[in-house]
Amino acid sequence: MIRILALFSAVALTAAPPPPSALKDSDGKNVIQYVLELPENMTPGKTLGLILCFPEHDRPVGDEIYPVRAALERLGLRDEFVLLAAGPQERKFGPADHAPIGKLIEWAKKTYPINPRRVYAYGKGEGGKISGELSTLTPGVIAASVSYSWTWWTMPVEIDKTIDHENEAPGIYMVLGLRDLSHHLTNVRDGYSRVHAKGYRAIYREIDDLGARTYHPVSNDDAIGWLSRVRNKNVPLSVAERKLLAAPPRVGPRGYYDDIAKVGGSPAGEVLTRLLASPDAATRLAATATFAHGIFGEAAARALGERLLDSDRRVRRASARALAMLANWRSQAAQDALTAFLADPSRAKEPADRVRVADAIVTAARFQIKGVQQDAGLFHAMVAMLGDSDEEIRTMAGNALMPIRDREFRGDLGRPERKAPEGGWPAWLQRVTERAQGYQRNYAGCPGTSEAEKLFCQTRSENPAKAFALTKQAAEMGHHPAEAMLGIMYVTGRGVAQDNVEGGKWLARAADAGDRLAATNAWMIYNGSPGVPKNAALAERYLKISRGNY
Repeated sequence: MIRILALFSAVALTAAPPPPSALKDSDGKNVIQYVLELPENMTPGKTLGLILCFPEHDRPVGDEIYPVRAALERLGLRDEFVLLAAGPQERKFGPADHAPIGKLIEWAKKTYPINPRRVYAYGKGEGGKISGELSTLTPGVIAASVSYSWTWWTMPVEIDKTIDHENEAPGIYMVLGLRDLSHHLTNVRDGYSRVHAKGYRAIYREIDDLGARTYHPVSNDDAIGWLSRVRNKNVPLSVAERKLLAAPPRVGPRGYYDDIAKVGGSPAGEVLTRLLASPDAATRLAATATFAHGIFGEAAARALGERLLDSDRRVRRASARALAMLANWRSQAAQDALTAFLADPSRAKEPADRVRVADAIVTAARFQIKGVQQDAGLFHAMVAMLGDSDEEIRTMAGNALMPIRDREFRGDLGRPERKAPEGGWPAWLQRVTERAQGYQRNYAGCPGTSEAEKLFCQTRSENPAKAFALTKQAAEMGHHPAEAMLGIMYVTGRGVAQDNVEGGKWLARAADAGDRLAATNAWMIYNGSPGVPKNAALAERYLKISRGNY
């Protein structure tokens, strides 16, 4: 029966979306086409989130509603959101769409009880591009974005002030299906390297079994589960939200502080941090359980990590589960808490605590094991688990790391199973660590000895313009790491206006010196980027240098 229902659901999800309506201005002219889906239960007085769903070019306006709707239904969250699909002004989304989409958002806020801290974007292809672009350019409007199979070039320019990524920046979740078109793969990989170089702590997934459409329950549930918990860092709490946090904490019917979870974000995290320190075990347990239903900032995640040492077994168990969820969504505080706990056996109050934390680490890394290893610390911890004194923990690590140590192994191949990747675990971990650092790996030689090296090592100044000037000086002296960094600064608008022409020149110099990451970005610039005419010869040159980067 379950399989029949699942098949019926899948068939229903492929039904043609409804025809779009048009938002009109005061003169009756069309502003933007849209498709709207409201919750079935519009409870009076209840505020809702808004998810903007943007289609790939040449697809129906409402095309990306169905994977979002399906994920919300599986997660039990459908009645929490208004779904609003928007179409482009022309064939593909571009700068001309920013203002009409802004008007559509304002219309939705005036028409429905939308919480402005809960406005999100989701899109495929060009729809993914506009999702990421809007979130980074208007972080006071879009709390977080999910993009499938495409990326964006336009980013906010930093001159006098660096983006405060923990307290101001939007959440970003990027997905690449490896069964998609080859130019989608290269585009998204290049785009992620630029987003990472800009400083965004993006969640980036490469999914083996995902093709050219975004309906994919495993990645959809993870992305929408994360999206639903993010709150806009730049929008103040409403009067009602402040009242909820100021009221005496109330444990809901499911055993956690549901009002605090509903508010979410760092303000709610401050309340939860106080509750975690309560002398009452039941209060600590309810506070710990609340972390499974929200994202409350890094300070609160650090406080949650301390509950791994709690005197109450239930609290320790709940904290490990919640930390696994947050670590999966790239909370550095959660990852640090888990890996530090497992590295020191004396911290465990009972053997089961270490097993639970080991399981949390494996769970947190599950999308990265067969994809891109963004968080090297998780993999250092799992490799260390291979030599743990506890057989259960060794087995967890050995099984989890199978796709890395011997991805093609089958029992009928007639050969023994490899216990480590080619070159051994230490060499593999070193490669993972360097790849995860991106352009920051160029600072490994600091403080340096030559004048150019010393100049370059000063470039981590808080002032982007000063960092750019110092990097340019070092690059002009022929320092190759500075050339790579200067190129990506031009491309991402770090200390200077975005300029792909200049960025391409400096990335090319670093690439010619053997920098494969710079070569990857140079390849994509000359393959056709905003402001740069396509140059097939240069693109081919830097493609050859970049091979082996992924």
